[in-house]
Amino acid sequence: MSDDEIAIIAQCIDEARPGIQSDGGDIEFLGVRGQRVEVKLTGKCLTCALAGQTLGALRKKIMQRIDRPLMVVPIMA
Repeated sequence: MSDDEIAIIAQCIDEARPGIQSDGGDIEFLGVRGQRVEVKLTGKCLTCALAGQTLGALRKKIMQRIDRPLMVVPIMA
């Protein structure tokens, strides 16, 4: 994955953070491994039943911007 694509992924996550933080959670970009975008969820995201939907929406947004199949995966770090 190119540096430009990684910058776009980081930007998409940064754009999503205020909404996630307003619900008591947070998300941190950890890196990319192959087609896996690895993130760390904290706060209320850890117990939220909608966390999977949030990650799915983030995946869709990133894929629209970089036109590449990928997964957004939470990592327990």
